[in-house]
Amino acid sequence: MAESGESSAAAGSSELRMVLLGRTGSGRSSAGNTILGRSAFWTDASPVSVTHRCQRAGGVSDGRSLRVIDTPGFFHTCMSPDEVRVELGRCVDLSTPGPHVFLLLLRAGRVTRECRAALDWICAAFGPQALRFTVVLITWGDALGAKPAEDYLKESTELWEFVCECAGGFHVFDNGQEERTQVTELLQKMDVLVQRNAGDHYTGDMLQQAESAVRHAQQRILGEEPEEQLGKSAECVFWYELLSAVGRGAVEASGVMEKGKGKGKKVKAIQRAAAIASTPLSITTAAKVMGGAVREGTKVLIKHKNTLLH
Repeated sequence: MAESGESSAAAGSSELRMVLLGRTGSGRSSAGNTILGRSAFWTDASPVSVTHRCQRAGGVSDGRSLRVIDTPGFFHTCMSPDEVRVELGRCVDLSTPGPHVFLLLLRAGRVTRECRAALDWICAAFGPQALRFTVVLITWGDALGAKPAEDYLKESTELWEFVCECAGGFHVFDNGQEERTQVTELLQKMDVLVQRNAGDHYTGDMLQQAESAVRHAQQRILGEEPEEQLGKSAECVFWYELLSAVGRGAVEASGVMEKGKGKGKKVKAIQRAAAIASTPLSITTAAKVMGGAVREGTKVLIKHKNTLLH
């Protein structure tokens, strides 16, 4: 367990527990230091990810006991997606009995493909229930200039819809504004969220449900689930196998995943999706992807030709 100067005051019954989430470079550690009013987490101007393990720090702000957990960034430069997801799960243990708030940090600026993918990470790692406890924190808010934060968010339909799904709404940290005032306003929004949730917090059971859902999705995508457990008709099995084969053929042909059925050659569902989404496709590669999808799909069509003819 990684800790950093945890205050004894953090054991109070009014303790507010929060987890900092976001892609590498979003300013999680700096935001944690701003909230606590001290240098509790290591920060560095670096092109690579600085935080490798979940870290916990406590303190008191505006008379409130706080427990803040910093986490590795999504799309970590030194860790695989699976390693990041496993480490992220530790934040629930470090905030026992569970965090009141997930603070998802988004750096103000152009909404990139990686930024949009980061929005999916919180649901992938913690399940859709996590949005009940989520506040979006826009960092480097001074980059927006005179533009209201809401107008900035609405410029991306995907980003605005995500923020609207977060029960805690959004807040802005502006480097040009007085820090403590911004922290006070953020804590007030968190208090409102906690009251709205009747004091409930995210739990280990919710995390287990999310992990189980990911494993189930991986089994279906990678074709590891026994057919008898699917409980499907022959037609449903056909469509399931066809879609799985088309997807598998496309990914193999793109070079993202090696061919073969060995466990060591299979890429986890999230890794596959992230890799294929982040791989620029040339015309040649796109042709290979289509060819792989057709090749594998044809195999399934031949296998189930009797079913189709009935």
